[in-house]
Amino acid sequence: MTRSTIALLLFSLYGGAFAAPSYEARCQALGKTAYPAAEPGGPTGCSAVRLYYGIGTPVDHVRARQCALASAEDDQPFREDRGVLMMVYANGQGVVRDFTLARKAACEAGGAPAEIAGRLEHLAEMEAGRNKKPIDVCDDATSGYMGGWCASVANQLREQKGGAGFAKLIAPWSAREKQAFASLESRAGAFFELRSVEEVDLSGTARAAFTIEEEARQREDFRLAVAAFEKGALPQGGDAEFARLDARLNAVYRQLKALPAPQFGTIRFEGIQRTQRAWLAYRDAWVAFGKVRYPQVAPNAWRAWFTRKRIAMLEGLLEQLR
Repeated sequence: MTRSTIALLLFSLYGGAFAAPSYEARCQALGKTAYPAAEPGGPTGCSAVRLYYGIGTPVDHVRARQCALASAEDDQPFREDRGVLMMVYANGQGVVRDFTLARKAACEAGGAPAEIAGRLEHLAEMEAGRNKKPIDVCDDATSGYMGGWCASVANQLREQKGGAGFAKLIAPWSAREKQAFASLESRAGAFFELRSVEEVDLSGTARAAFTIEEEARQREDFRLAVAAFEKGALPQGGDAEFARLDARLNAVYRQLKALPAPQFGTIRFEGIQRTQRAWLAYRDAWVAFGKVRYPQVAPNAWRAWFTRKRIAMLEGLLEQLR
């Protein structure tokens, strides 16, 4: 069981009776501690988070700290600028390590009480030498809000890395192939978005994280499929296989339609229906793209390959909603 899980359980069981006074008192004691003044001519209109993690820009901890010090955000559930300051001062990234300033930033970053208490305990372990790993604001996340924020950062980094590799993969393609692929990507994006919203239960506080994770899962599967096809692992099968799978798909779809309205959760058949329409357009886009890039593959081989994957999705929903 992780430290953050223990902190959350304690807070849930005792309503913060133990954690809250401890972290509040420690935070209040840091009230007069001052950060260094923002340097004149420092970065403006910047994102400390993007600079810290290297999202869309090279990692630059010095500029990330300067950007965070100059930031005036103060009305967010979680203050990203203070989260960045906690990390750079605790980890000694581009600045002399300073646990006092790291604790001040950990308090001012805000979030759930268990998260603040968890950060302070984490910093205490680092300062005492019991934890030698760099700290990240997501290490002690316990709330749905922070779960969504952390999932978003992780997804942006994953997309950045995956996108760069993917661009290299398709660079040798002809202009006609790239044009066909752009149409496929558009259909794919529409399906992935609906899948992550309409076919994922969004009733809990972690709904943002669930949505981001499902869309990321679909995009990763998409890229892996293209990479496999480029290596020659192309779909096989013909009309008979597709007919069998299409019949199975329709049967599962009818079973979903026949289910009574669920008493809990946010998944509804109307949403599945919208997603199914987007998936059909996505599958057709694969057939069109396949004709251009992989003309040796029969159209129904593509349809069979993607129908098999869609059946698995719908069967999972059927099991979940029964």
